[in-house]
Amino acid sequence: MIWSKMKAYLFVAKVRIQSALAYRFNVISTISIQCLLMFAMACFWKAAYGGTGNVSGVGEREMLTYTTISVIMGNLLTMGVEGRIESSVRSGSVALDMLKPVNIYGIYLAEDLGDMAVAFFQTAVPLFLIGSALFGLPAPASSVHVILFLVSFAVGYLINWMLAALLGMCAFKTIVMGPIRNVKGFVMKLLSGSVIPLWFFPDGVRVVLECLPFVNIYQLPLGIYIGRYTFGEMLLRTVLQLFWCAALWLIFHAVQKKAAAAVLIQGG
Repeated sequence: MIWSKMKAYLFVAKVRIQSALAYRFNVISTISIQCLLMFAMACFWKAAYGGTGNVSGVGEREMLTYTTISVIMGNLLTMGVEGRIESSVRSGSVALDMLKPVNIYGIYLAEDLGDMAVAFFQTAVPLFLIGSALFGLPAPASSVHVILFLVSFAVGYLINWMLAALLGMCAFKTIVMGPIRNVKGFVMKLLSGSVIPLWFFPDGVRVVLECLPFVNIYQLPLGIYIGRYTFGEMLLRTVLQLFWCAALWLIFHAVQKKAAAAVLIQGG
């Protein structure tokens, strides 16, 4: 039973990959825009450091690496689950989706994973090569840090996906999702450390923000990659990251069941 469901999810991811590969113009435009973003952020950090050797325990070389990997991660962490939930609610197909033999949110996750697989080869690899040519190889602190980074990135991906799914479920209560998405995007950029790491914030603000789930999506994996944290700090922060992943899954599971019950009652 479990294997048959897994085969269904893998098939969905495969179909998503095949459909995404058909849009070559989108790939070229995405890479161009992301290169401009990477260049602008790198220029900002070069100007901000101004030859200063080390700020908050991080040097200019590490911040350029941070910037390059952050832009690459941004392309891998793009989620479509919000739009898919909103679309199914608006079209009225949500009740039929709930009755499918496989969990519809599992289908959405499989689709997003398929999109990420395509983005890795189509945009992440080219951006890595371009960033290396422009600013030098964004090398990790060590091979061990690469492994820990990948683990942290995977957990951060799940946190990001569940936050996106929970936001998408707002479509059950509101008609217009545009403003909510815009606020979420702004909050994510500000509080996740994708643009400006939180270690540059005032201590009081930083301590509070680092207790929220957003920092676990970008800053924690990136901080591990460049060697910003000691082993003890990485362990503590990874435990907190896993806590948020588990907590958000429980919230997501409860909201999902409540939404499904409400839809099926209305449909009946």
